[in-house]
Amino acid sequence: MPIAIQLKQIPADDNPIFFPTDSEYDWLTAKIFVRSADFNDHQLNAHLLRTHLLAEVFAVSLLRNVPMVHPLYKLLVPHTRYTLQINKLARGLLISDDGFFIKFAASGGEGCIPNFYYRDDGIKLWDIIRRFVKGVLSFYDKNDTEVQKDSALQKWISDIFEHEFLSQTGTGIPQSFTTVAEMVKFVTMVIFTCSGQHSAVNTGQFDYGGWMPNTPTTLEIPPPTEKGTTNEATMLQAFPNMGIAANGMAAMWLLSRPSYDSVPLGQYPEQHFSEETPCDLIMDFQGELQILSENITNRNKNLEVPYTYLDPKVVENSVSL
Repeated sequence: MPIAIQLKQIPADDNPIFFPTDSEYDWLTAKIFVRSADFNDHQLNAHLLRTHLLAEVFAVSLLRNVPMVHPLYKLLVPHTRYTLQINKLARGLLISDDGFFIKFAASGGEGCIPNFYYRDDGIKLWDIIRRFVKGVLSFYDKNDTEVQKDSALQKWISDIFEHEFLSQTGTGIPQSFTTVAEMVKFVTMVIFTCSGQHSAVNTGQFDYGGWMPNTPTTLEIPPPTEKGTTNEATMLQAFPNMGIAANGMAAMWLLSRPSYDSVPLGQYPEQHFSEETPCDLIMDFQGELQILSENITNRNKNLEVPYTYLDPKVVENSVSL
């Protein structure tokens, strides 16, 4: 629950700070504007940019630079399934000049918060993925020297840094890999982004946004510029019309549904590895994911609102929807 809301960035007389002690509709209207802004930030930043488009960067560089027989290709390619396809559809249907966001949206460490299940489940999932990645990659590139001499690996990260992040060192993307640890951390991030992070920001969209006032895709009037001017009528005027609301609900419902042939995290219908060690590591990976899933299921039995979005059995291997 917010303790205060200011709807514009620059303090001014026409930019009041709203409080829970204000009139019912002043406070409710302020919260509605925040929820609408959050919808647009969530979809375009947390969801599109930080999972879909980031996953595409890794996939394109993988296909450009890494041979199919390379262990990095075998490890990562299942986590790129359908990503380029769904992003092509998104460019046409969601973020194009006549897409959804133009037509129906305004945009065109240990934490201190208890019971923050995105954090808690996410850290556990990250650690499981990291152990798997470390086991597989260090089986092939056993030390830092071998990492530095792995030309396909170096071309992959160099392509990502140069062409997708425009050689900007401030992005945190490395220009090359110099150690096993650096390689493992980055590849862990790739797989987590393509699987767990996308599930966390995608799967629950309809749960939160299916009731339009909780996540308006757009609002039809400017935010209030002074207190005491809102009422039920002005609040209702702010909401999008039924057509826009229905399109928003439909988009969130569609994006939240699993595809008919979805592949859960850790399942590999196409067997890319043939050596005994990586095959054993895959089985260990699947076992750890199963234990995490069971723990999440047991915890959720005691929650009024279960948090399921990082349960491995609902996390897909790739950004495919």
